[in-house]
Amino acid sequence: MSPPSYTKITLDFPPMSADFDPYNRGYLVVGGGGGEGRSGVSNKIALLDISSPATIEKSAEIELSRDEDSVTCLANLASRDGLITFAGINSSEKDRLAGRNEHFRSFMVEYPPKKAVGTEPQATAEKTPEGRITFHGKTSLFKPPKGTAARKEAYQRVLRLSPAKKSSSGSKRIGAAASSFSAPNEVVIFDATSSAPSSADIMERIELPENAEANDIDFIEQGDGYFLVGYVTDDAVRTLPVSYDFTSHERKTPSIDPRTIYTVPFPDVFETPGRSKLRALRFLTPNHILLLSNLPNRKGAELSILRLYQSGGPGTVMLRKRLPNHVKAAIGMDVCLLDADPSTGERQIVVAVAGQDISVCVYTLDYRGSAKDSISHFHKVTVLKDVHPLQITQIKLSPFHSPWPSSTPGASPTPADLNSAKPPGPQHLRLCTTSLGNTVVVDTFTLRPLHPSKRGTRYILPSASVSDSLYMGLSLLTIGFVLVVTLLLLQGVLGYQSSGSSALNILPPRLRNALHRLGSFSPPGAIPPHLRRKIDDAIPDAVAEPIMRTTHRLRDILHLHQPGEGADTKAIIVREGDAATGSTDLSTEVHADTAQLLREHVQAKRWEELSKSERERWKERLVKAGEWAVEEGETVLKGIFFSSYAGFVGEVVGQALGGG
Repeated sequence: MSPPSYTKITLDFPPMSADFDPYNRGYLVVGGGGGEGRSGVSNKIALLDISSPATIEKSAEIELSRDEDSVTCLANLASRDGLITFAGINSSEKDRLAGRNEHFRSFMVEYPPKKAVGTEPQATAEKTPEGRITFHGKTSLFKPPKGTAARKEAYQRVLRLSPAKKSSSGSKRIGAAASSFSAPNEVVIFDATSSAPSSADIMERIELPENAEANDIDFIEQGDGYFLVGYVTDDAVRTLPVSYDFTSHERKTPSIDPRTIYTVPFPDVFETPGRSKLRALRFLTPNHILLLSNLPNRKGAELSILRLYQSGGPGTVMLRKRLPNHVKAAIGMDVCLLDADPSTGERQIVVAVAGQDISVCVYTLDYRGSAKDSISHFHKVTVLKDVHPLQITQIKLSPFHSPWPSSTPGASPTPADLNSAKPPGPQHLRLCTTSLGNTVVVDTFTLRPLHPSKRGTRYILPSASVSDSLYMGLSLLTIGFVLVVTLLLLQGVLGYQSSGSSALNILPPRLRNALHRLGSFSPPGAIPPHLRRKIDDAIPDAVAEPIMRTTHRLRDILHLHQPGEGADTKAIIVREGDAATGSTDLSTEVHADTAQLLREHVQAKRWEELSKSERERWKERLVKAGEWAVEEGETVLKGIFFSSYAGFVGEVVGQALGGG
């Protein structure tokens, strides 16, 4: 795929947070600054025009009080002529110590007037009319913290709104704000349809456990007015269903306690101490959540997909993706759900992760539709390095809506709509990052229609893995074709019977005599007869005979090898398919004892004897086969033997050819 176009603007304040126009009208709002106690550093909210991939222009800004804190977070609602921007800004220290912290602010953002079509050249030389940002209201959503230290340090850390939809009834959205350094910390869920939400708009107040705070929050709408809210602390993921009637401004169902659906497992006794810390989450579907976590001791960062179950109970980590080694820790993550196929629900999901090394990793996932309700592996799109001069503070992907018009807003285009509509122009996805270096960078990715000749087709972001695989496949095909032709020609030149052939006359006498001593000439790649006999003698009968695979599932027989079972303790071996044939099957066998198992499988190794890379490979195979889940820990695998048939045969052949 072609690299994204890169645009950058330098501001006179360090932007801490950013959000796109929910309807993709070409504008971005950023906020940040020095706040109280930092003289000489502006404290502002700015409106940036990003409609052109080549430039970023400042369209409006508002100077905020330097007696108050800086902008910590913000989110946008769409209005007819601009935006309503919500922001987290602490009141002055004096007010906070007095128990008054109106941390939740709202601003009205007006877009610049559109340029008239056919403007005269002399008029374009004049300054373009700018937009305007005005203060609209402020309030407090959190309870006053207890204690002087908490009142001084507490602030609004997270602000998140439910995804926007284009519909005839307008944007019915809810929001959530989370506090930090408070005692205790809270998550407050509120009605976000108002331009200035107040305490009267709060529909849910969640008090977090002691010393816990929400690192991230996300929503998914499951029906008109029915939302599932998810949030993460350092060690747990919790969800809460919220139903709300936007007409009466009342809840449809009673409030319930949040449900813990995932807890970060403690390390195995043989592993390095420390637990991973959850950093961010995003809903991919009602049954799949994407998690970002930092590994302990700055050993890297990891993406994982958590599968939820409608029957309740904890979720299961179905897939993990380790970020590149240069990412020792991650700052944040965002996701864009591209438009879905109207008939199957299939869609592509774009994931962007910011690292502490000022890099950005971009991946895609494929949701296979409601019928299969499954998600593919991660596909790499690109890795952007040295994006900013200083640490990244926010990463944000623009929302994307189908460009195909519909006569019913919010609904999929009908066949009549598609037949009468002109094909849409080029479509783009924007990625914004802000930094402490006073810089805002917007990368623009070009999206492609999945089926260019089909009307109403959904859009995708081509991944590097697809291009690389295609290139590698063509390269290997070319190399293989040349090799086969060369060997065929060589065989034709050198082919002969044991009695000799005139074709050998082109070879030197010493080489001809060596070939005659072999007795016969075998095709390229074949094993000479005397070596074949040596290999046959070296391979045990148990391996030479076809392997009888059992139908046992590992989960069903784990109890057989647990300590304390006395004489009934069995030995278990897990064997993998032949890599040469591409088999991915796993088979599990039970033996009377360890001695019998090792007589038949001399190459088998206990879990404790495997190298770290071998363990990781086996864990991936077990998870894919549904035999083991990551959160079960490695303890249950101790004492179990593991074996690769293909690897063993290859080892025996190597020893035989080497004269062993």
